[in-house]
Amino acid sequence: MTGTAEERAGAPGAAAAQGGAAEWAVRGPLPGTPGAAPGSGMMVSVRDFSFSIGPKRILEHVDFAIPQGAYLSILGPNGAGKSTLLKSLLRLHEKGTVEGEVEIGGRSIGLYTQKELARLVSYVPQAGGWIPPFTIGELAKLSRFPYATSVSALTRRDIEAVDAALEKTDLVHMADRPLKTLSGGERQKAFLAAALAQGSPVMLLDEPASFLDPHHTSELERLLISLNRDEGLTMLAVTHDLNHPVKSGGYALVLKRGRTAYFGPVEGLMGGGVLEGAFSHEFTYLRHPVDGRPVILAE
Repeated sequence: MTGTAEERAGAPGAAAAQGGAAEWAVRGPLPGTPGAAPGSGMMVSVRDFSFSIGPKRILEHVDFAIPQGAYLSILGPNGAGKSTLLKSLLRLHEKGTVEGEVEIGGRSIGLYTQKELARLVSYVPQAGGWIPPFTIGELAKLSRFPYATSVSALTRRDIEAVDAALEKTDLVHMADRPLKTLSGGERQKAFLAAALAQGSPVMLLDEPASFLDPHHTSELERLLISLNRDEGLTMLAVTHDLNHPVKSGGYALVLKRGRTAYFGPVEGLMGGGVLEGAFSHEFTYLRHPVDGRPVILAE
């Protein structure tokens, strides 16, 4: 894969291609997760987590935990640390000081090799980032690297995973199209297809609908919600759309200045000053005239 290390970190599958230099806390598995005694059953757990680069504290004492199959929407103003949190879950930071614990599948991420971590966690970057010099099909095939052996050829299982991912994202007919020739919406679907082909039970998405028009935004949202509800994927999605959590359901994490301003069910975002406190802005809460779901409007 070409591009600088910083660019490669923004591409799907980069989680296993490189690891951060920061040291991670290593503790035992969470209760109720694979390799642990029955208990909480949390798939992703972040405990008292802080991340700094030099004197700058980007994340500070962040806490949340979600079970397998949950949907977590991550909200907050610009500079709140949302993207940094996702990269921390992937160990993509090459510099920085880490404090606290991050556990996925019941183990500290410091215990996983990069390939092992990539078998658990996939990543969909922002639409406006670096564009890899591949076709849609090539990108999806490259995402199978966590399972690669000394034999370079793809296995039947690899091919089946790629074909299924292209089918789910309706990209079979476009598999030979270079990513650079696609629209923003098509390219984002290609990144999602690569993440699906990776076959990981946890998917991280960094503003997946940014730069997309309303049609492609709605199409992507429906697909993500279907993958979560129908196929049980655990999803953590950074979003600036305050109504996305209402549609997806599940949990919401609100960050402000790198700290946890709110974590809990998405219903907790409706009133109570949660959003007002995080964004320093006034909001109006209405009911959708068609389906009755809550709608959040910025004043």
